[in-house]
Amino acid sequence: MKQKIAVYLPLFCLLSYWYVEFAAVFLAVLLTGNIFKIFRGFNRKHFLYLLLFVGIEMFIMALLDYDMRKFFEQVGLVVTTAIGYRAYFIYVLKKDISFFVKCYLNMSVVIVVYALVAYALNITISGRLEGWGGEPGDIALLILPALVYYFYHKEISIRCALTVLAFVLASSTASFAALFIILALFLFVYNRKNFFKLIVAALVVFVVSSAVSSYLSDNKSDNNDAALKFKETWEMLQSNRFSFYDLETLNASTYAFLTNLCVAEQAPSRLLGTGLGTHPINYEKIYPSRSTTYRLYGLNANDAYSLSIRVFSELGILGLFLLFVFMYKNFNSLSLFSFMAMSYLINACITGGHYTANGGMLFFVFFYFAGRYVQQDAFLGEQKVKKEGQYFNKNNCRVR
Repeated sequence: MKQKIAVYLPLFCLLSYWYVEFAAVFLAVLLTGNIFKIFRGFNRKHFLYLLLFVGIEMFIMALLDYDMRKFFEQVGLVVTTAIGYRAYFIYVLKKDISFFVKCYLNMSVVIVVYALVAYALNITISGRLEGWGGEPGDIALLILPALVYYFYHKEISIRCALTVLAFVLASSTASFAALFIILALFLFVYNRKNFFKLIVAALVVFVVSSAVSSYLSDNKSDNNDAALKFKETWEMLQSNRFSFYDLETLNASTYAFLTNLCVAEQAPSRLLGTGLGTHPINYEKIYPSRSTTYRLYGLNANDAYSLSIRVFSELGILGLFLLFVFMYKNFNSLSLFSFMAMSYLINACITGGHYTANGGMLFFVFFYFAGRYVQQDAFLGEQKVKKEGQYFNKNNCRVR
């Protein structure tokens, strides 16, 4: 009973404030009596790497004359949260990834039911399904891995139907895109024929949609606001000649995405970045508040709208490269759980620039462990070799 409480505690705090989630994960480790083991497994090499990273970042920020306070806040938060979730998977879950997924699915059902009830009662700010996360994109991001699980098992159940309904009502374009990408990735690995069919179908839909949007906007037909907006955005991206003032004419999501992307591109030190936690400083320097009176100015300036944009802004090309290397090296195509975690990371790279909030650090650590401990109910391969009482797949990853 104590272990179940410890496992569920951080899960139900994912959409709360970061410090609530932070406290929950350490309380979970404390409840299982493992708080003094939290640094076990770390050595001098890890400390030296951290020290080297901090030293390089401080040097860069000193050259740029950037305030370092936010940097130290972010380093402390990211490092301690990562250490906490590492201990959570090792000492609370005892590396039982299947049990974690079971608890995660149960938690997602509770979140979905709450969100649907709130939506039915018209408790919403944006008009879309939000739940207690505050934004539609947050709940879509969090339940996307559950959809991957249900779709793979072809599950027909109430919880699957409710999750699909909530996902659709949240109407997150980024989450729809992430679902398409993870589906394409799965088909590319396991069914190349259907993969090419999916790509062809997607291209046809895109071409037809673009043609229809262009026709409606050119002919000034009724109810063509969306089509006109699509055409304007597409033409702006193609021209690559636009100012921040031009971006202020777009819808909120496109404005947030493009302004933060432009800030990241124009920020100094593009190879190594400007330092962890410095994107808001870049935003103010490149797109100063005194230059505009636009009511949505500063939208997503703290998280850069997207994890990939934020990493590019703060850690540069090298940081973005290392992020993708981490995802490539730790992805295990033989694990269903690895596909689930990957769907979250892909979504976050499109939209969701928080390092720790909304389960960011949890799913990074989950992704790491899911690729290394492939349990039998997650194993997607067919060849198993019995070895020393355990099962190993052809890539020598342990299968329980």
